[in-house]
Amino acid sequence: MGLLDSFLEKIFGNVHFYIFVGKKPAAEIIINEKEIVVDIKNPVLAVEAAIEQMLKKKHVGSEKLKQLKKMGYKVKIKYKRIEFYL
Repeated sequence: MGLLDSFLEKIFGNVHFYIFVGKKPAAEIIINEKEIVVDIKNPVLAVEAAIEQMLKKKHVGSEKLKQLKKMGYKVKIKYKRIEFYL
């Protein structure tokens, strides 16, 4: 069992994570039951955070997303009134 599996198995109810760039929120991640919502608070900061994360790792892929889907999670991206599932 991977680290992601064991972490998500321990979560009960709603969990909220905020991603900050400096002191400003870029996104909020909400885990509720079998749905993960990424609510973009500031798209420019969210892209900046993503690029920063990509530069830290040599390989960037969608393996974690595939793993989440296999575990039965739905992943939704939300920005204001726009919402879509990955």
